[in-house]
Amino acid sequence: MRKGQSEIRMIWLMVLIIVGVGSWFLDVRVFTYLCGLAFVMSVMQYVDAIQTPAVKIAAETNLSVQETSKVPLYLSSIVALVGGAMEWGFVVGLGITAWIFFFLRWLRRLEGLLTQIQTRLQHTPMNLSSTVENPPPQPAESQTASASLELIDQLKQWIFQGNPVLKAAILVLVMGIVLLLRFATEHWQLSLALKLAIVASVSAAVTALGYWFQTKNRSFALALEGLGLAALFLTLFFAYYNAVIPTLAMAALCFAVIMGVTLALSLKQQSIELALMAMIIAYIAPFTLPVRNATAIELTAYYVVINLAVAVLSTLRPWKILNQIAFLMTVIVGGGYAFYQGEEQQRNTLTFLVIVHTAIFVWLSFRFSQLIAKEDLTQFKLKPALDIALIFGAPIIGYIFIYLMHFEEMLWQAGASLAFAVVYAGLYQLSKRNQAVQLISQSYFSLMLIFLAVIPPILLSEQWSVIGWAVEGLVIFTYALYRRSEISRYLAMGLLIVAGLSSLYYLVELNEFPREMYWGLCLSYFAVVLVANSQASFRSQLSNSTIAFHCLQMLSATTMLIVLLLDEIDGSHQLVMSLLMVSGLYLLMNEVLLRCKATWTWLFPKWLGLIPVFVFAFIMVIDQSKQGIIVWESTFDRVGFAFSGLMLTALWLRPMLGVRMEKEWVSFGTLTSLAMTSLTLVPSMPYISVVILPLLFCAWCYWQVDNPDWKMFWQARTSLVLMATWIICSQLFTQQAFQGYILPIINPFDLVSIAMLAGFIWMLSLQLKTGLDKGIVAVLIVLSLLWLSSYIVLRALHMYLGTPFNQLALWEDGTVQLSLTLLWVGLAFMTMSIASRKQLRSVWILGGSILVIVTLKLVLFDLSHIGTLTRVISFLGAGFVMLVIAYIAPIPEGGKTNPSSRPSP
Repeated sequence: MRKGQSEIRMIWLMVLIIVGVGSWFLDVRVFTYLCGLAFVMSVMQYVDAIQTPAVKIAAETNLSVQETSKVPLYLSSIVALVGGAMEWGFVVGLGITAWIFFFLRWLRRLEGLLTQIQTRLQHTPMNLSSTVENPPPQPAESQTASASLELIDQLKQWIFQGNPVLKAAILVLVMGIVLLLRFATEHWQLSLALKLAIVASVSAAVTALGYWFQTKNRSFALALEGLGLAALFLTLFFAYYNAVIPTLAMAALCFAVIMGVTLALSLKQQSIELALMAMIIAYIAPFTLPVRNATAIELTAYYVVINLAVAVLSTLRPWKILNQIAFLMTVIVGGGYAFYQGEEQQRNTLTFLVIVHTAIFVWLSFRFSQLIAKEDLTQFKLKPALDIALIFGAPIIGYIFIYLMHFEEMLWQAGASLAFAVVYAGLYQLSKRNQAVQLISQSYFSLMLIFLAVIPPILLSEQWSVIGWAVEGLVIFTYALYRRSEISRYLAMGLLIVAGLSSLYYLVELNEFPREMYWGLCLSYFAVVLVANSQASFRSQLSNSTIAFHCLQMLSATTMLIVLLLDEIDGSHQLVMSLLMVSGLYLLMNEVLLRCKATWTWLFPKWLGLIPVFVFAFIMVIDQSKQGIIVWESTFDRVGFAFSGLMLTALWLRPMLGVRMEKEWVSFGTLTSLAMTSLTLVPSMPYISVVILPLLFCAWCYWQVDNPDWKMFWQARTSLVLMATWIICSQLFTQQAFQGYILPIINPFDLVSIAMLAGFIWMLSLQLKTGLDKGIVAVLIVLSLLWLSSYIVLRALHMYLGTPFNQLALWEDGTVQLSLTLLWVGLAFMTMSIASRKQLRSVWILGGSILVIVTLKLVLFDLSHIGTLTRVISFLGAGFVMLVIAYIAPIPEGGKTNPSSRPSP
């Protein structure tokens, strides 16, 4: 596994290098910068993956570990990225040089740690508490492995075992034969009949040669026989479609002869490999023709002949893999081709051919179960994948083809359902006498019930048939839960899917919006999820696939409900009333299911079902926004929207089990719901209003010392992303930053910004407990602190001195640059002095990072973009503060970490 991971990592790094270099030469520099950043982060992650187990071993062997901060690496990466974006070559080179220096220092320390571990382990005696046991004997090879292996295992064995050179040679020769036939058809000057006769003679000779080799080298002989038979199939097709064989009857006779030879050789030599090679070539032969494409009827009829040959083989030998390949090729290749090439006038003929194919596969599944039961009555076991597909898939897919070809003909659909039900009733009576195949007999009985169940909805007209499908699916799903019938449950899910897909068709076809149809479908979907979660015995039967199906049901049902309510409700309060009703319905369902003690089987469908509600609420906010503020049309709309947000918040927080199970989803949904409600508090200042309730909730969670679940809520990365998004976007895009402005900090926007910064830093401290790297946390703290404090200063300067604000001109303004320099140096001074007194080395490095940024700013901007006096003051002020820092706040000594703790690299 580790070797595979290392190879994947190397491939990933090579891809980044290739894409980055290619983007550079194509003059798409942004991709180069992104690839470079990804390369840097990947390399750091890979080295960290090596250091983590090394630190753990060092702790176990009582070795001291020197802490290495990755903050300089992150800062160097940011400097190089910014320099590349601004096209400053000197800055890019400086960032890359610094990154290489700090990275090599990290590798040097890691090398020293590994050397210490190796030395310690060499001097530590090994305690072998257990003796080496003899390896268990290898199991004997099964004589009937090829008959019992699954399809995938059989293919793997045939492809990867044995003689791979021989198999590759056969594949290449088959391709060569196809090319030879195409070339001979188009270019050779001999008569086409003579050309094809030569190829056929050679192919027959190769087959005979392979049969002669059968006693000497079985695998080589079978390969030759398969090659010869494949070439005969291909030659026959070229001869018929180039009119060398003039009639279909003669071509069919030749094909029957070749197929008969194939069957005889396969049965006589007990070789499934030979049958596989010949059958696969026979299936793909029509697609090698250079002259014209086969019609849908020709291909489907031709596949009937091949499947009849497979039926003969499977009647005599239990070669399950042949049945599986025949089924897959017929459905995927034959069915797809028929729908692509089929025409309206061919519908009846194609229907007959579909019935013939279905009958063949029904017989194959029945006969296969009998043969297996006769061979081993004690070990018979139905495999759940392709065996089930043969029993259930063949009739169901055949019926689907008939249903779609006669979509508007009720009698055809109902008649086909009744016919299939009668057939499987007869098979059930035949198979139930054999105790070894009771599972298969029950499957036949289930199929009979399935085809009987689809008749009533078919007999309903237009949109009422959709309601019939949905209601019947609900009834059968409920019955399946009471009877613990997995087959019935999947039948109900199929009926509900058919109802949903049919509703889309009638939505397009009908002249008016079919509200009755969608009301029935919507309520049925909701009812299925409610019933499934109403009892503990029902919930225990729900698999992951069923839960995923319920999630899609809730998503669809919620979307339909919103559209239906908008269609039913008229008036000025249409949007808010719809939002209130949907939120209230969800709250009611949630409370009912909580009383039923529903757990995660309800939580995941509920969360996914709430997505359309949030999208709808977002559209409402956008619709109410005008010139950067929210203008509610009435007090009712404002209060109703707030109440909906509170109901959605309760939905996410009840039960608290959701926080422990999936804190990312719950935190995102809860904060979004609180932000919805908070938007209604101060609509004239939306950027302030949107975070009032989230900040109050954050403060409340901070003081919940006795309940760690609330702090776990804020450890989610989604909460961190939402907070960071507000910190960036609010400063850049708000249009109400100066409303109520009294003094710097003594104004609404600055106070809210400081509160958000405090919450963001607290959340970052919680992120350390979830394993987030300390270096990333330190960089985020520095950047957020500089970002918000700089904007506080920029707003004050703009308010009192009229300097530019949120314009590119501020980089040319000397007063702005001087103020930012002094601010950043002051922050570095406070941070480093506190860290020096408290002996907090990591905090001191944090302050030092600010000084690095100040130094870059002095060199890049103050030196060339501002006036003489402000430039002198910037340099003198920054230098003086740095001198003071060097005197009163030296770097704390790097202590040795506790061996029992895991340091950050």
